Amino acid sequence: MFSELLGPLRLIKDQLSFSLNWTDNEILYMDGVVRLKEKQELIHSFNDANCQAKILLASTKACSEGISLVRASRVVLLDVVWNPSVERQAVSRAYRIRQKRVVYTYHLLTEGTTEHLKYFKQAEKDRLSELVFSDKHIDNDESKSCAVDFDDKVLDLMLQHEKLKDMFVKRVVKPKERDFVESFGY
Repeated sequence: MFSELLGPLRLIKDQLSFSLNWTDNEILYMDGVVRLKEKQELIHSFNDANCQAKILLASTKACSEGISLVRASRVVLLDVVWNPSVERQAVSRAYRIRQKRVVYTYHLLTEGTTEHLKYFKQAEKDRLSELVFSDKHIDNDESKSCAVDFDDKVLDLMLQHEKLKDMFVKRVVKPKERDFVESFGY
């Protein structure tokens, strides 16, 4: 789980400890105060198959280049930043060449907030950048054959859970052109 802000990460750590009785062995925490040697130990521990850790809470700034979290199966982003490359860097910490799992990425947003609007503007900025600077917009048979649709069983269970289902208004897989039209009117 990544955030630029440390307060939400600390709050989540406290809640996991209190509500689920998770210990420090089950919750790994990394911010800018953690020394380089300790960061490497945390990363090595997290990637170890025998590790007891269930989650790594990390500052996006503390998890800069060179960090590989190949044991991760999910990336949760707690905040939206204007620069789409910051989000891609966080996701890239978990999705690496040696990665053997599907990596699901979540943005936790509250509908009707400025952050929600900021997310769609950021996604639009990213999409426009792809259209201008890459050939991803070109339709060809090769790109269509690469498309894979994954089902996230954990998210599906959360959506069906009696105590959790009301938290979710909708699930957006990836903003499409129609999402921009609905949000921005063009």
